[in-house]
Amino acid sequence: MRPARAKLKRFQDMLLDEARLVARIEHPNVAQIWEVGEDPRSIYVVMELVEGAPLDALRDRAEELGRPLPLGAVFRVLADVCGGLHAAHELAGDDGASLGLVHRDVSPQNILVSRHGVAKLIDFGIAKAKERLGADTKTGFIKGKVSFMAPEQARAEEVDRRADVWAIGAVAYDLLAGHPPVEAGSELARLAVLAGPEPIAPLDGVVPGPLRAVVARALEKDRDARFPTALAMKHAIEEALVESEHETTTDEAARSLAPFFPGAAPSERGTPDSVASVPPGPAGAEPVVAPATDGGDRGDRGGSSTIDARVVEGSMEIPVHSRRTWPFVAGLLVAGGVGWWALTSSPDLPAPGLTELAASASTPGASVAPTSPAAPTSATASAAPSAGGSSAVAPPRASSAPEASSSPASAGSSAPSAAAKARPPPARPRPAPPAPSSPPPPPAADDAIE
Repeated sequence: MRPARAKLKRFQDMLLDEARLVARIEHPNVAQIWEVGEDPRSIYVVMELVEGAPLDALRDRAEELGRPLPLGAVFRVLADVCGGLHAAHELAGDDGASLGLVHRDVSPQNILVSRHGVAKLIDFGIAKAKERLGADTKTGFIKGKVSFMAPEQARAEEVDRRADVWAIGAVAYDLLAGHPPVEAGSELARLAVLAGPEPIAPLDGVVPGPLRAVVARALEKDRDARFPTALAMKHAIEEALVESEHETTTDEAARSLAPFFPGAAPSERGTPDSVASVPPGPAGAEPVVAPATDGGDRGDRGGSSTIDARVVEGSMEIPVHSRRTWPFVAGLLVAGGVGWWALTSSPDLPAPGLTELAASASTPGASVAPTSPAAPTSATASAAPSAGGSSAVAPPRASSAPEASSSPASAGSSAPSAAAKARPPPARPRPAPPAPSSPPPPPAADDAIE
């Protein structure tokens, strides 16, 4: 169990429920439960070790190798899973009454295939049964993978064993056609199509007719038209394999699937012609399961997580999981914080041309002394606003004092330059002190401000 769920009573109850149910199923095609225990971290379940791979991993490996899975081996695995499902469906309580157990999550991910060719059904975590503790296994909740979900399950109606019959047909369709029976742009769109009246499109003619007929009957939207039990579907598959000359035993399935298990030696991979250990069908039919792809559509082939929704008064409520939304929320918070910081911490920019205005036009009452050609640069660099808001400029030495008396008049009457007229005044002008009635006498040479 994941650490985040280990302390939640809901998930503890689901795990204990699953272990209690599966421990009562005795069938070679259902993975066995050996022990249930608890340590300081969480509750745990010890299951039978299956040395092999899930059916979806074998499919993905076949696509990587550019080769098809052998048709006979695939249907041998599905027929055996039907046997395990029937044993689960027939499970009875202590009083002898049927528990009405429905797996509800039959998918390639939950079908293990051992290296000996034996299929093992796993993950009864969302199975529906009368004696389960979890209240969300009752009618009104949608649980399962949309790609393999029965129409009545998508409508949150009461489900029975025929929902698992649909799931076996959907797994076969996915492996044979290369995509689930219902395709749409999103899980919600697929739910809408699945719950609607449109029939499922037939399989390609490459699949032998008897096997196509089995899959078509399993995928009837009217549950009364499907196989009544998983055992009836198992028998139909085996008869179709014989009729189409693809009959396969467990040992033959193990040999033909060996190249697709993890860690298969290069010598085991052989050539495409050696994949099928069963004879070809009539008219040289290729034992093709699904065309090899680049894997770009695997997410739409049942790789989505189990949906958990609740139907209330005709509407569907699908919870938004925090692990999917927190990156979006965190991004919004970061972007908002950066924007707020930029708006509140940026200083007011000075008005353009403020330095030029200070150099070209003097504030009334300020004294500006003519200097040598290089002096304006020095005066402009040393000019700074005083406490009263006027500009203080270093007066000349005593030798140029006679000329300084005419400076106020000329400075006060001089007009701003063309550059100053083209630029706006400072954003926050400060009033200058009143001009003195007469210019102050020039300071002595010893008192000159450097």
